[in-house]
Amino acid sequence: MCAASSPASSDSSGPDDAVRAVVDAGGEPWERILGLLERRCRELPVGSVLELHSANPQVRSSLRGWCRLTGSTLLTEEGAGEQSAYRIKLPPPPVPGTPYPSPLQKPETS
Repeated sequence: MCAASSPASSDSSGPDDAVRAVVDAGGEPWERILGLLERRCRELPVGSVLELHSANPQVRSSLRGWCRLTGSTLLTEEGAGEQSAYRIKLPPPPVPGTPYPSPLQKPETS
C-alpha cells in the first residue's frame, strides 16, 4: 500500500534540506512509485527535498536513473532491513530564457 504525506521535517537538516514531503511506497513496483514521484514534483516547490521509503530493492537503480533524467539530486540513501529511505532534492528552476527539456528528449549533438 502506498501513502504520501506532507509536510515532514528532519531535525538534523538545515532549512534548505528540510524534507517537504514523504512518500511511503511500501513494496510497490517502480512504475507505481514513478507516478507518485511525478505527482509530488508537480505539487512541491522547485528545490524541495522529498523523502521516499520503499521495501522494493529494485527501486535503487531506477531512482538513480530518474534523478539523472530529471536533474534531481539523490542526497542520501539508507537501508534498514528490507526498508530503504532516500532523500531527493528536486531540480532547481530552469534558467530564464532557456527551454525546459523533457527527460525523454535526447540532447542535441553538433
